[in-house]
Amino acid sequence: MRRPTSITSPSESEVRSEGKDEAADEKAVMERLLQDGDQSTPDSRRFMGLIRELAHFRSLRDPLASLCDDMRLTPTQVHALGWLGMDGPIQVGVLAQRIGITKKTITGVVDRLEDMGMVERGRDAEDRRAVTAKLTDRGCEIYKVIQLMTDAGIRRLMGLLPEDDREALFGIIERMLARMKACAPPR
Repeated sequence: MRRPTSITSPSESEVRSEGKDEAADEKAVMERLLQDGDQSTPDSRRFMGLIRELAHFRSLRDPLASLCDDMRLTPTQVHALGWLGMDGPIQVGVLAQRIGITKKTITGVVDRLEDMGMVERGRDAEDRRAVTAKLTDRGCEIYKVIQLMTDAGIRRLMGLLPEDDREALFGIIERMLARMKACAPPR
């Protein structure tokens, strides 16, 4: 699967398009990145360093670790359940893109979630060739637990900041999102 090289997400039609060899696409992206070389900036290096340091102390995935163990779910499966819970039924290829894995890998993820009774497959109403995935009632229950555990982790993180810093952080992220949306190609 072609990995996005920009901050914009692919449209569903881009994910639907067939005929491209995923391995060749990934190789071309890697070759271009290697050819371009390190183009990091002081700001990008500083940001990455801060994110890395933050991850050592407070990972948002930590609250989900016990869920993974208790439910015998992998982090990728939890990620898939999360996207399906947020987006509702979507094409399996779109789900792979959102998680950042290949179409081949998502097939196994959906197979296992289907075997556990958390996901069911269907056909896309607009493109009968495309397979969709959606949460079952059991999957919806697990999604609710994921949502509650994630919220608890975020509340702990937000609790580290005074209110004015939280508002500043929200404002920065909202302005970044507005600029990203303004630059994104029409869907």
